[in-house]
Amino acid sequence: LGRARLAVAAAGARGRRVMVKNNYSSGRNDDRLQNPNGKNLPQAFADVDDKDDKRENLTDVLPCHPYSAVGNMNLNSMLIENIRSHDYFKGLGELSTFEEVVDQIYYDCTYITPWRPGTHKAQRAAGMCSGLRGVSNAGVPSTAYMLLFKLYTLQLTRNQILRLVTHKDSPYIRAIGLLYLRYVCEPKELWGWYEPYVSDPEMWSQLGEGGERSTLGSFVRRLCTELEWYDTMLPRLPVPVARDIEKKLAEAPAAGTQRERGRERERRDERRDDDERGRRDERRDERREERREERRDERREERREERPYEEQRPSNPPRYADLDQPAEGRRGEGRREEGRRDERYERRDYERRDERR
Repeated sequence: LGRARLAVAAAGARGRRVMVKNNYSSGRNDDRLQNPNGKNLPQAFADVDDKDDKRENLTDVLPCHPYSAVGNMNLNSMLIENIRSHDYFKGLGELSTFEEVVDQIYYDCTYITPWRPGTHKAQRAAGMCSGLRGVSNAGVPSTAYMLLFKLYTLQLTRNQILRLVTHKDSPYIRAIGLLYLRYVCEPKELWGWYEPYVSDPEMWSQLGEGGERSTLGSFVRRLCTELEWYDTMLPRLPVPVARDIEKKLAEAPAAGTQRERGRERERRDERRDDDERGRRDERRDERREERREERRDERREERREERPYEEQRPSNPPRYADLDQPAEGRRGEGRREEGRRDERYERRDYERRDERR
């Protein structure tokens, strides 16, 4: 600090300005620049001179096709930077073999999207939320894509990729192998890898538990025909290669066609049965209500026969002049009112018994 002040004072004496360089650094960024992938190093390959070495051969590594000058497995630059800076990816440096990474996929991978659900926004940030101010809407990379990039740092061989796409323990292991081919494989060789799986009937969910289930074959078709992949972009295939793949997909049988038709037929039958059941319940309720009305009418008729003096209730309210009638008339009116009250009570009891049944 004293030397900087002396330099500024000397420059001022000479009549010109000097900018003081800030050499402060935490060391974290320097380490990322020197070792962008951290401790995630390539796997150990077989020694050429040792014939008994059963490890993978370096000459069998599938090279990454340069779709663009960006490199880095042709992934989105923002996604790559978030993967490299994530602690989970740094912890994967402890896994040095292909088998260990496959086991990690089996235990940790539950969905296949690039970003963790609910952490990424597709719209661009601007203003106070722009990336230039150190704030970003990039989101958190998914475990699947961090493991996918871990496989890329191992430099997989063709034999290891074949073991991924034919794995029987988890569909997510197979899906990561198919995604690896989509990002790395040369476009002209892509159909040779994908052709055996365009009709694969294995059911799984790309979004994990609670997501819509589909076949692995439909997932392969989507990788071949679409560019957008959950707020990221897949590498663009050359036009002649894309047309050739679409033509071959049209000739290939759809994944799980017969099974999907059978399920659709079952759903249609279930809807028809539900509608028929609803109409049957409505007719039963209507008949039950009709029987209740008939019983009420019959009960009214029986009570009228038992009490011949009972008359229908007058529609007009009583007048005050009627109170001047003799006691005999008022007594008869009281008996009729008492009979109507008893009838209401009995009707209520009858309806309650009918509802309990």
